[in-house]
Amino acid sequence: MRCKIFTLFALLLSSFSLSAEEAVIPSVVIGGGVGGGTSAIYLARAHFQPIVFEGAKPGGALAQSEDVENWPGILKIRGAELMEQIRSQAIAVGADIREEEVVSVDFSQRPFKIVTRKVDNPAEMKTYYAASCVIATGSKPNYLGVKGEEKYWGEGVSNCAICDGSLYRNKHVGIVGGGDSAVLEALYLSNIAKKVDLFVRKDFLRATDEARKKALLEQPNIEIHFNTEVEEVVGNDEGVTGVVLKDLGVFPLDGLFLAIGSTPNTVLFQGQLDLDPSGYIVLKEGQETSVPFVYAVGDAVDALDRQAVTAAGAGARAALAIQSKLSAQAPALIAAYREQKAMEKAIADNGSAAVIEISSVAQFENELKSGSPLVVDFYATWCGPCKRIAPALESSAKELSGKYKFLKVNVDTMQELMKNYRIRAMPTVLLINEQGGVEEKKVGEQEISELLSHLKADSK
Repeated sequence: MRCKIFTLFALLLSSFSLSAEEAVIPSVVIGGGVGGGTSAIYLARAHFQPIVFEGAKPGGALAQSEDVENWPGILKIRGAELMEQIRSQAIAVGADIREEEVVSVDFSQRPFKIVTRKVDNPAEMKTYYAASCVIATGSKPNYLGVKGEEKYWGEGVSNCAICDGSLYRNKHVGIVGGGDSAVLEALYLSNIAKKVDLFVRKDFLRATDEARKKALLEQPNIEIHFNTEVEEVVGNDEGVTGVVLKDLGVFPLDGLFLAIGSTPNTVLFQGQLDLDPSGYIVLKEGQETSVPFVYAVGDAVDALDRQAVTAAGAGARAALAIQSKLSAQAPALIAAYREQKAMEKAIADNGSAAVIEISSVAQFENELKSGSPLVVDFYATWCGPCKRIAPALESSAKELSGKYKFLKVNVDTMQELMKNYRIRAMPTVLLINEQGGVEEKKVGEQEISELLSHLKADSK
């Protein structure tokens, strides 16, 4: 087998300064949003065997949109549902989507060197070599930077209404921001919360969608506060109780959502690619960056339009450009990589699920009395981070079988348990001891991954 791989890679050594022992991936995609997903579909259909590193937030910003009403051919669809369709299509046509995030790149020579780590186990790192690359890392939301914001993060402060909105049914929430995302989140939360207060620093809304602004003004349970700044987030042991407004004092709230813009996720590429003063990737021709064979799409390059359809179009253009540029080298690249994948393919674990789904309060109470320490995952079917952490919980449940019992609780159907344990963000995992007491509470993928690693280490 190695002789065959060596023969195929010998054809490439004049172009790539790499040992024949390494597999060169024809193309990798960094980011699993709509732009990266579209690139993956086009590359896979051309048999380029793309690997997609979807990172800690698969689906990107679109997955956090409640209603997408401007996607061609679909009158209205949830963002998470649309991204799941794109992801499923990419997999169906041959894309290899991996739950890994890129921690470093070296574009100084080809093949490009890309180092990743597992989302559910940051200590597990891997190095890849690629002939081409599509960057679709998107952008990240900005934060207020005020006192109490970090303390109550996940305990009443959130930047994702679609992720955490259902936890505030018939409650009083606030939103900071005046742009399109703030208007959209206010409208979404108005259908869930009893009251929504929108805090706008300026004396006008920056939002450009006139139809949504009109709907916002007509919504009876939304109140807009212009020329208003949040100076502090306050609360107690149960979470957020309000905010301190500049010159106005304490304003009672049950939760606060941030919708104050974003910053491109391009720190990884500083010193590797040309960036503009705001951090956006500079394009030279089409979607190609300052480094040949490296392309960028979506919010990492687009500070103006920031639309799903433009990101998809850019993703297609990048993939087509790669196909054109690599046309001479592609057959040998693809054949060699397929051979290497066949060698490394692991035997899939087809065992039964190890995490127990809780369907009633009585069932949960019985588990509390079982005498076993419990790891309880509070999740929602529409929560992207919940889906990403699920495989790690499943594998940990199998590895720690007999030492810990793993349970999962759907907050949409088990709201009584959610309220009993004051679950304010997802995913949240509780470590419950043999006596039924909560020993640890972890919120978010990183904290949960660290907990699982500690449990495994302590059990050895």
